[in-house]
Amino acid sequence: MNDGLSFPTPGQRLTFAQYMELALYHPRWGYYSRSREGYPAGPKGDFVTAPTAHPSFAALWAEILAALAERRGEALIFVDLGAGDGSFLRHLVRFLHAGTTKRLMAVEVSPVGRDAVASTLPEVEVASCVAGLASPSNPCLVFASELYDALPCHLVEQREEGLCELFVEATENGTLQLVPGPPSTPQLQAYLASHGVVLHVGQRAEVRLEARNHHEQVLTWAGEDAVVFVLDYGYPARSLYNAKARRGGSLVGYRHHRLVTNVLSSPGEVDITAHVNWDDLLLAGKGRGFEALPVEPLGLFLTRWGLLRLSRLGDEATLPWEVRALVHPAGMGSDLKVLVQGKGALWECWQELDEQRRP
Repeated sequence: MNDGLSFPTPGQRLTFAQYMELALYHPRWGYYSRSREGYPAGPKGDFVTAPTAHPSFAALWAEILAALAERRGEALIFVDLGAGDGSFLRHLVRFLHAGTTKRLMAVEVSPVGRDAVASTLPEVEVASCVAGLASPSNPCLVFASELYDALPCHLVEQREEGLCELFVEATENGTLQLVPGPPSTPQLQAYLASHGVVLHVGQRAEVRLEARNHHEQVLTWAGEDAVVFVLDYGYPARSLYNAKARRGGSLVGYRHHRLVTNVLSSPGEVDITAHVNWDDLLLAGKGRGFEALPVEPLGLFLTRWGLLRLSRLGDEATLPWEVRALVHPAGMGSDLKVLVQGKGALWECWQELDEQRRP
């Protein structure tokens, strides 16, 4: 968080990335920094994430950890990136098999979230970034759910005269509006070109310049014996920037479990998200020697690994609605995707285990 930034005053402009950083992560007024009844994610919050949907999700990850630890012959380090208030970790600890993990870690940028984790899970090491954690000495499993879609992004639009950037500007009456201008950095055009993207005239899109670098830092920290799971909303570049499918981009907000189209309204009180470009994370992994399996829908992944069995109900018709939402092809089961990357002996273990569960 750049503490030197502040919300724009009349006549002042911010890039949308700067605005998004302030609106979500300002240490006092940011969406993820404010104390409120019900953390942003969960039934009492503004949206439901996969880890907060149902305890059986944590039970499934406890089984995955146990299977990997047994195959590897060594206890693992587990890291939850974007841990929020620790809801997922609290469920996970309940289901963990003895001897599965050597250390539990949480990374959370929000001071409120870190305090919640520290006060309820004293056995968990907590930091605001991976650099604040000790490097893993054991095989490491990194878990990141709906983290990268909340990283700040620039907003661009293709005009007849060329690419322009959309800036956030305050009006005289204090409302915020988007105004076009020359790109703040040549990296925006270079980013699109590097992915082979040519926007159509009138097409709006998000450019998340920091995603690849952020993921590279995570993978570097994870080390030479690691498996990394990323659950998020996104597409490869060719689909993400498809003018027919997403001419207006993917930028939206959420509040009280409802979609917010005007993400400039009520800054600090609305979640802001934009789809991930999976190619950024794949390129980061390739540059660090990490292999990857094809990105797949969350519902297929969870079903293959036994989520329905862990729900302890006899047939799909009687499954809790939260579990159905996790696997249903018309909901999170299809919209959320899973990227698995790995390196070293733990990666070999994962490939063997996962292959056994494929048809």
